[in-house]
Amino acid sequence: MKSFKHLFSNNSKATAGTGPFGHLFSASTDAPVPLDQTKQQEKVIIVAKPSQHSREHNVAVSDEAKANPILAMRLLNDTDLSSKKIVAQLADAPMALSKFTQNFMEANDPTWEFQDEEDQASTALTFSTQRGDTNGYMAGRNRAAKSLEKLKEPLTDDEHQEFMETMRRMANEDNPNTPDNVEARRRADEEYKQEVANAAARRNQRMRATGAVLTGDSRLVSGRAATPVNEASLIKSQLDAGLGVAGTPIR
Repeated sequence: MKSFKHLFSNNSKATAGTGPFGHLFSASTDAPVPLDQTKQQEKVIIVAKPSQHSREHNVAVSDEAKANPILAMRLLNDTDLSSKKIVAQLADAPMALSKFTQNFMEANDPTWEFQDEEDQASTALTFSTQRGDTNGYMAGRNRAAKSLEKLKEPLTDDEHQEFMETMRRMANEDNPNTPDNVEARRRADEEYKQEVANAAARRNQRMRATGAVLTGDSRLVSGRAATPVNEASLIKSQLDAGLGVAGTPIR
């Protein structure tokens, strides 16, 4: 499996504004489980395409599920809601706690029953941070996050092509010396020289029509200048060789 991380090293563009592939490049602070290099590479082939993936995959790759993994898994397992409705519910819901954490905090915090869900989430996080996660807050969150990772599916063929095109565009925007950018400059220079050659050939024709003989022209028996065959191509060859455009009238 190929890794494309080298295209995005030290590149701020790789972590913002990447549209449907944004979750592939962002280093989310919400992800509780550090991934080793192999898993990082595996993660790079995940993308949400609702029409081509399962309900579980579409939830698992969402930022909303990554931010609230326990509730995401709970909604997937305990409801028949569509992925779109689950993601919408996750967007507005307070952080869910595992049953273990709920029971632990209820037994160890006398104010627990008087707190709303947002306060309970905050209290549980503070307790976990200060007391070595004895309430299981991070353990439950990490386990749910791992379960979500297992629900992700590989790219389909057209998604892979779209992903590669997105990375190619990003690389071109960030590096002026990619093969695409070098070729684009070459084409621009070629088109410019061809336009100059065509314009010079038209100018020369108009000047000859006035009876002028230009530098390098041959003459007909009548003494008039003979129009060179494929003059624009000849001028283009001169430009390619780094020479100027001939055509100064000699009389």
